[in-house]
Amino acid sequence: MKKFLLYIGIFSIIGLVLVGFNNTEQHSDMRGMHELSNKEDILRGTNEVITTTKELKKITESEEYKTREINKLGEEIENKWDRIEKKVEREYPEDYTNIEKSLYPLITMAKKETPNKKQLQGLSNQTLEKLTNFKHKIE
Repeated sequence: MKKFLLYIGIFSIIGLVLVGFNNTEQHSDMRGMHELSNKEDILRGTNEVITTTKELKKITESEEYKTREINKLGEEIENKWDRIEKKVEREYPEDYTNIEKSLYPLITMAKKETPNKKQLQGLSNQTLEKLTNFKHKIE
């Protein structure tokens, strides 16, 4: 009887240990999937910000002065960046700081009542370069 109880105890302990290892593996897999999801979100969001910034740049290079469109695109850039901003800041703090040095002045200028097209062109170029470099880094 004592041997029987001893065997049951040993098998129970082994079973608990194996279940614990299995849960650790599952948690690790979930963390890896979450990191991949963050990277995919950041990449998708970066592409959206790049596309909208290119639209803004194109308008600033045209002969017509389209303040409403410039203002609208400034808002769009801000909204698209806001969706990924915290993730970029957490995952890539140096790149985040670098991008924001030109991105926020671009957004601020684009949202002005009478934006300066020449400054917008320069800020658009700087921002596009930084975002494109960042995108290539995380791909």
